[in-house]
Amino acid sequence: MPTAQLLNYNLIQDIKMSSLNLFLRAFSLLFSLFFTLSIYATQKNIAVIVPLEHAAMTQIVAGIEESLKAIDAKIIVKNAHADSNILLAIIKQLKDQDIDVIIPIGTSACQTVISHIPNKPIVCAAAEIDNKNLPLVTGVNDEIKITSIISKLAFLRNITLIYSSSEKVISEVEATKSYAKKNNISLNFKMVQNLNDLSVAVKNTPENTQCFVILKDHLIVSGINILKQEAFKRNIPIIASDEGSVISGATIAVGVQEKDIGFKVGNQAKQILESIAPKDIPFQNMDELTLFVNLKSFIKQKILTKENLAALPFNRKELEE
Repeated sequence: MPTAQLLNYNLIQDIKMSSLNLFLRAFSLLFSLFFTLSIYATQKNIAVIVPLEHAAMTQIVAGIEESLKAIDAKIIVKNAHADSNILLAIIKQLKDQDIDVIIPIGTSACQTVISHIPNKPIVCAAAEIDNKNLPLVTGVNDEIKITSIISKLAFLRNITLIYSSSEKVISEVEATKSYAKKNNISLNFKMVQNLNDLSVAVKNTPENTQCFVILKDHLIVSGINILKQEAFKRNIPIIASDEGSVISGATIAVGVQEKDIGFKVGNQAKQILESIAPKDIPFQNMDELTLFVNLKSFIKQKILTKENLAALPFNRKELEE
């Protein structure tokens, strides 16, 4: 083959190879793009709203994440920092996003989400909600009355109940007042508006107070270290209403394991992602009660004895900070 023809032939072959390479690269790029888009198209988005970060919230979120490990879901956790304005901003943001399921934690957060987002599935965690006329709402209720433990420690006659101004706790405060009146218990009340008030409130409690009692009250639980200082000084226990409070330093509580709440609501969210309507998923109650004991806090007080705890009719879980 003449040299000129050979050069032309080689040039044509090079052009063909370059075109083929360009085509293959373009095809590879398009395939990758299509694959990525298909993943994002099938990936589900779940938003978890935490009203305020503390041990109980961490446990619930951990349970949610573990229960959803097996499915292709992106879990977005939003913290409202106990601020109603931040909570509303989060809700507004989620309302406009491609979110498949929203999981608010706590009664107050759930009520706010339900009132502002009527068109997305909502799974309420650790909340007392009447979902009778709410077809897009289900969840798990873990409300355990503080009187369930106080009634079994009948030697406690002088109690201080410390609570916030949150609407969530009003009914239980009233129920505790009623219980104390019927059983001739001297009940001292301290309501605080913010954490700055908590230190003064606990220091001004009566000298004969045998224990501090706290509810599932996000503001008060977040100030557990302030309560501990005064309780340890007086050698009295802090009786709480949830596992997270005991993890953080309260002496004892009767409640449910927070991580189990997360597992249950995570499984409910999974059912919704599998096209089961929320109205067909029953609202669940957590009724397997456990006595949580913080060993370090227990030895700092002189009111409760090991015999007192042994007599309580609950499974027992001992914790350390």
